[in-house]
Amino acid sequence: MRPILIVGGAPRLAVDAIRYLSVRATGTTARALAARLRPRNLRVDLLLSDPGVDAAMRFDDREGLEAAVRAWIDQHPDGVLVLSAAINDYRISQVEVVRAGVTTAVVPGTKISSGADEFVIRLIPAEKLIDRLRSWGLVGPIVGFKFEDAATVVESARSLMQRTGAALVGANSLCGSVHALVSAAGVEPCHDRNRFLDRLADGIVELAK
Repeated sequence: MRPILIVGGAPRLAVDAIRYLSVRATGTTARALAARLRPRNLRVDLLLSDPGVDAAMRFDDREGLEAAVRAWIDQHPDGVLVLSAAINDYRISQVEVVRAGVTTAVVPGTKISSGADEFVIRLIPAEKLIDRLRSWGLVGPIVGFKFEDAATVVESARSLMQRTGAALVGANSLCGSVHALVSAAGVEPCHDRNRFLDRLADGIVELAK
């Protein structure tokens, strides 16, 4: 059976020495999948941003996430990689502080002092991690996720599958009304989140064979 890596949570984007931007993702899906897979005698590794979970590898920022994923691929190039984390599509290019009408760039790693009239965070697109997995040596199956408006999430999941060659993509809507699995076999709607997680776990087991 192939080993499985499940990535959950969200990396932080450092704004200054103490502030950061992140996404409201805690790794709940990753932990729920691991709980369903481990009783089936599979090797399941967890890579999470949440420091409160035992027996899991940790990451903090995008760089740490990428380093951990690459290290796992180096050891398990034929493994199943499940990317349930909310990985940032943007990175910080510059942070600026405005005081008395004067704009000053913040030196990375320093703290923005209080009393500023405004500070501005400039973001630029970041390369999608899922698009880099093959170039890092992964030959095993990819499981991706899409989380957006109910009207578009299934089609976006289908596009993600076609672009990346993912074997399986989980589609979940922001409103919680859509839970579906998208694969080469088609779209499998699930009536609730628990059913979605159960069927997703079943699909991952098949990929691990």
